Amino acid sequence: MRPRIAPIVLLLIIIVIVGTSNYSSEKSKLPLIDPISVSSSATMAEKLTAIDRWLLALSKKSKFNGAILISKDNKPGLMKTYGYQDLERERLLTHQSSFRLGSVSKQFTAMALMILNNQGKLKYDDSVQKYLPSFPYSDVSIRHLLSHTSGIADYMNLALKEYFSLFTKIGFYMNQSMVNLFYNGEPSEYKDHYTILTSEDVLNMVGKYSEKRLFLAGEKYLYSNTGYVILSLVVEAVSGQTFESFLDKEIFVPLNMENSSFWNLFTNPGKLSNRVQGTNGKRLNDYSWMDGVSGDGSVFLSIEDFLKWDRALKNHTLIPRSKFDKALVPFVSSKEDTTFYGFGWSLSKEGTSMSHGGSWLGAATYIYRKLDTDAMFVLLESSTSKYSYVIRKEIQRVLNKTEPHMFSWEQIVVPTF
Repeated sequence: MRPRIAPIVLLLIIIVIVGTSNYSSEKSKLPLIDPISVSSSATMAEKLTAIDRWLLALSKKSKFNGAILISKDNKPGLMKTYGYQDLERERLLTHQSSFRLGSVSKQFTAMALMILNNQGKLKYDDSVQKYLPSFPYSDVSIRHLLSHTSGIADYMNLALKEYFSLFTKIGFYMNQSMVNLFYNGEPSEYKDHYTILTSEDVLNMVGKYSEKRLFLAGEKYLYSNTGYVILSLVVEAVSGQTFESFLDKEIFVPLNMENSSFWNLFTNPGKLSNRVQGTNGKRLNDYSWMDGVSGDGSVFLSIEDFLKWDRALKNHTLIPRSKFDKALVPFVSSKEDTTFYGFGWSLSKEGTSMSHGGSWLGAATYIYRKLDTDAMFVLLESSTSKYSYVIRKEIQRVLNKTEPHMFSWEQIVVPTF
């Protein structure tokens, strides 16, 4: 009886200490927030001014801590930060502050594969086993991993099975890093004291639990963080470099993205001096023992560096247009279903926009590029805000179908407050 009671008591104690997760509200019960006060017929300039004032007010009420970028023809109409870079609230956010991207990182993983393809070092339809012999599925290709159609199991579920941890389960439930509750040292020194999950661990778990496969390659779409972790290992196997080094050498340094890079618990101390800490109220919510993997997240970008990234994609600086266009082709499954996900990007059915969202611990992020009008919207948040989703939706509602950017989101409705 006692072994069963102890975990329950521990959970209750942690809940009392931490409080409930800021993300615990279901989307059907979104938190109320004052709408942006601006006419639907206002000009884009007037709407951007109203959005700026609105975010500043939310920041002062501790409902938003982050950055926004709205650009046209690679020129910012609104680029601003709100709040603080650190838990102690001593360093104000700036255009150079480096935000955790979460799954928005996947577009950089995909670009790494496209660069290797352009260099003639791999083909998208190559079997993953060609580069990672211990990978258990012979029918899975690089294309399947890029398009989330491999059918391999979620590594976070496998990790909970392999490294059962009550603290990790509680952390998932509450969206609060248990590591940051009990470890106060430098992130780079965490590995010297505790276990950190690595990409190699993920590959080993996929092999060990190969029977957990969800479906055969190409049958259907199912978003897979595991697939992108495996892709980072493919990059390392083909290039002979660490994934971190490859991204720096082939993407961030050539594009002069000075405040952007890969970062995890194995990164050398001192890198990304402007790195934004993830927070949750008065607590750090910045990294977990799973932050030793690569490929599915772990990229940090400053808001101003998104302009450099946008320019490189528009001008095809890293790879030719003919190569990049492959990232914008929807995947057709073996059952003739079309999935509108390319290489690291969600795609609109009309083919006029590409987007992606991300979240991990304190971070909630979003990028949207309107290809036919050369417009972009980026929103970054770092404080585990329960308002992050509704803030984005309210900004989208105001921006929707406004000249000259002509952002286009379906099912954006006027909220009732």
